[in-house]
Formats: sequence, C-alpha cells, structure tokens
Amino acid sequence: MLHQDYLMLEAAAYGELLVARIRLFSTVLIALMPLLAWWNGAPRVEVANGAMFATLALGLALLLLLLAKRNAVSLPLRFGSAAFDVTSVSLVLALFLVQGYPHTAVNSRVIWEIYLIAIAATALRGDPRICMLAGMLAMLQYLAIVLGAVSYGDLSSPRFESFAYGMFSWSDQISRLLLLLLATVLALAAVAQTCKLMSLSSRDKLTGTGNRAWLDLRLQREVREAQMSGRKLCLAMLDVDHFKDFNDRYGHLAGDAALCQVVERLREAVEPQGFVARYGGEEFSILFPGIGLADALQACERARKTIAGARVILPGTQGDAESPSVSIGLAELERGQSAETLLDIADRRLNRAKQGGRNRVIALPAQGTV
Repeated sequence: MLHQDYLMLEAAAYGELLVARIRLFSTVLIALMPLLAWWNGAPRVEVANGAMFATLALGLALLLLLLAKRNAVSLPLRFGSAAFDVTSVSLVLALFLVQGYPHTAVNSRVIWEIYLIAIAATALRGDPRICMLAGMLAMLQYLAIVLGAVSYGDLSSPRFESFAYGMFSWSDQISRLLLLLLATVLALAAVAQTCKLMSLSSRDKLTGTGNRAWLDLRLQREVREAQMSGRKLCLAMLDVDHFKDFNDRYGHLAGDAALCQVVERLREAVEPQGFVARYGGEEFSILFPGIGLADALQACERARKTIAGARVILPGTQGDAESPSVSIGLAELERGQSAETLLDIADRRLNRAKQGGRNRVIALPAQGTV
C-alpha cells in the first residue's frame, strides 16, 4: 500500500468516526426541528413526519456510531453510512408524497437542506468514490421525488390549497438539483486537496519513501493489529555507515544521491513484504507485517549485500564512488510489547551492529540483553 494511501485510510477511519458523532449530534438537533416547525405554524403532517424521522434517525445514528467504533476503516460501512444519510432524507420526502402532499415534498423548508449536509460530510471520509456515491444518489433520488410530485397532475389545482410551501416550479427544482451537483463538486475538491496534503505530509522529499510521521502511525497500527490477531511483525532499524565521511569527501549532493540509492536498493530487496521509511538523517526503518524473524533477516541480509556492492554516481562529475555500507538491527514483536519497545530493541541491535564493525545485521539478543 502506498504511504499516502495508508495515511488516507487512517484519516478516512477518523473521518467516519467523526461523521458518526456529528450524525448523532445532528439527530438530537433534528429532534428539535418538528417542535420549531410546530411553533412556526407548519402543517401538522410535516410536524408528525419530522418527529417520526427524528426518532428513527436517532436510533440508527447510535447504531452507526457503535459500528464505526468497532471498525471505522470498513469500506462497506463508509459507503453504507453515506448512502443512509442521503436515503433517509429521500424517504422522508417520499413519505410526504405518499400522504398526498407533493408541494411539501419538493418545497420543504426543513428536510431538503439535509441533503447538502450529507454530501458535505462525505468530504470527511477522504474517499472521492463516497462523495460521488452520495452526490449521485441525492440527485437521482430527489429527481425521483420531483417526478413523483409531477405525477399528481396539475399541481396548481385548488385541491392543493393553501400552498403553504409555495407553488411548484421547474426552475426551483432544477436549481435544487444544481445545488446538489455543486455540493458534490465541492466535496470532491476538498477530498482532492486533503489527498494532496496527506501525500506531502507522509513522504520524505528527498528519497520519496515514507517519513517518520508515516512510520509512527503505521507502526502503532501494525503492533495493535498483531497483538490482537497473533500475526507476526518485525522491525528493522538501519544506519548508513560512515555517512558523514562520505559527505565530507564527495559533498552533500553526492550524499543525497547515496541516500536515494540506498532507498532504491532497500525497496528492491524487501518490497512487497516490507515497507521502507526514512527515520531521520541517514537512518531508515523497515517494517515487516506478517513476516517472521527468519524471513525478515533474509530480506535484510539481501539488502545489506546489495547496497555494499553498489556504486554511487557522483553528481556533476563523470565518476562514481563506492556506496556506503549499512548496519541493521532487527527485532520481532513479542506478546505484550508496545511499538516503542519494539523500536527500542531494534535500535539497540543497530547500535550493536555498528559497534561490532558495521556492515552487518544483528537480529538476536546479546547474552543477558535484548
């Protein structure tokens, strides 16, 4: 999974949980709307329908909040909850049609605006597909409501007096459909902007790999899931040997080229089983979800040998230089360990690799230590 994609998944899960909480809060406010409508002299049928809708929505909002707390990253949940938000509005408007109030269905001053809120909320989920689903669903369902109202025949007939919600107008209905389209476009634009910012914030500018923020978030989630499921998880900490000397001898541009080549070789050696991230400076991390210590050690040794035997093309010259070697500390998650503990063990083993002569992988604890 790409680095920004993983962060977007995390953001989408948080957004779904946030939407669920907003939905619950909104349904509490919606429960007050029928009272306000009654106070302002709205027809009794709208007050009754509003109260029925508010009660049903409150119960379902509680259910969706519980589901989001259990598994907010679930794609069916995110699609389903967005469809629910839109369809619940359409059902209330359709109820007016069934009860013989077509003008209320197409000119409601209370219900229709919730379409816009439902579409805007999809931007918090960070998925353009959900924005499109909610927007298209709202437009199609509302168009069906309008056509249902038109099927009543002459909507200017005296039998519909007193026209408390105004006369039927095609221009008004087209305007509403265009507003739904505009809300969808704005939601899509917000998601695109979020994706761009997320990509910039999760990627190391020099090497193009994941950065420390991405690693911290991914490591926490992988440790949590591994502890819950019993799945294996390994973490490697890697340091480029004598990198300062390489920089001093060949210059910082050559140092940058060396780091980029190290990342390229690491990816070739460990992906797709492992994920590479820049921890800081000349230090990198490799995360191995679902991989045991033996397989992770084999991948790290393969990466170490490949890097040590490479040549770095020196920028601005026709020459090249021997690539710096790397030292690696590797650790496997044990039952009850935290992400911080796993990282600390891998880091200690990295230090042992450097103290032991560099250009090596340490994956086992020293006697009496980790």
